[in-house]
Amino acid sequence: MGVAEIDGLRPAEVVRAETEAHVVDAIRAANERGEAVLVASGRTRLDVGDPLERCDTVLELSSLRGLIEHEAGDLVATVRAGTTLTDLADALAQTKQRWPVEAGAPDRATVGGTIASAAFGPSRLRYFHPRDWILGAKVVLGDATCVRSGGKVVKNVTGYDLTRLWSGTFGTLAAICEVTLKLTAIPERTTTLQADLSVPEALRIATELHTTGLPLDALAIASGAPAQAIGSRDGAALLIRLAGPAAAVRRLGRSVRERVRCRDVANEAWDGIASAPVSATWAARVGWPAARTPALDFVGYDAVIYPANGAAFLLRAIDRATFRRIRSDLEAMGGYAVLERAGPDYKRAVGGAWGASGIPNAIARELKTRFDPRGVLAPGRLPS
Repeated sequence: MGVAEIDGLRPAEVVRAETEAHVVDAIRAANERGEAVLVASGRTRLDVGDPLERCDTVLELSSLRGLIEHEAGDLVATVRAGTTLTDLADALAQTKQRWPVEAGAPDRATVGGTIASAAFGPSRLRYFHPRDWILGAKVVLGDATCVRSGGKVVKNVTGYDLTRLWSGTFGTLAAICEVTLKLTAIPERTTTLQADLSVPEALRIATELHTTGLPLDALAIASGAPAQAIGSRDGAALLIRLAGPAAAVRRLGRSVRERVRCRDVANEAWDGIASAPVSATWAARVGWPAARTPALDFVGYDAVIYPANGAAFLLRAIDRATFRRIRSDLEAMGGYAVLERAGPDYKRAVGGAWGASGIPNAIARELKTRFDPRGVLAPGRLPS
């Protein structure tokens, strides 16, 4: 069966894996034939990365889904990687628990894809990186070796912290098949407040709120089209989420309202904020040191900004020269500009999707050689 083009390449077939053995067989066959494999599931972040050098087969893991084990008393669950975030949330809600990691389009985004792509969402303020909520994983390496790490395993034989390593490698080292997750209790109450402001006002107030030390659950600014989508007419919307015991949320709400005029809105507003980069036809993720002022004022941009995390998504295409300048300015201050959604020609013209690599090339090459010696998994997607 054929498939639509990916980075200008048309894979010859799609292999739909329903078991771990199917994953092993598909990757082993690619090694034997000297072909390239792209691992996919929810396809919400399949465009992230440099243009693929080759792609012969798409290895589809969306059928590898379902809850394997849930130890509610220990706040631990083991789940197949193709399980969507929505399905996981529904299964865990029966015991009033959750995996506190958010990503865009949760009805399509999968647990494995969220981990592999280190997906960024509103939960980063309070719960940090997706890898911080993984206890163990079972993966198939690029050489078709099946490896289990973390969980009940005392020591990884390779010496690497494998469980955390897979997060952010975008399927270039291994296909994630199964993960054991750390869970939290669902908060007794969750409230979202929205203040309609100009972009500079929203940035100033967001900084003030964050520096107070108030235990906010999420903090974001929508600018341009994303702000209009949630009913703002003032150029930007500052969204503040409070979660926890009902009494504590009420106290926090009073503290926030003393600092900014805002109104209660539906908690579902965060779904749109998180999903905006997924639904955009062009998107760049930019970042800057948290203690610094960003080299962008965001006025006139369609953007979703996470000011307390020093990160934002630009959601409307800008000319290549302007993007190169933005990237250069951000990298000069220790930040970054990564293309999340753009055509292969655009990526090549601006020097690649990633910009300056945070990992020395020698280390990246060594990891690729160790886990995928024949380079069959998404060759070219990450710099090396």
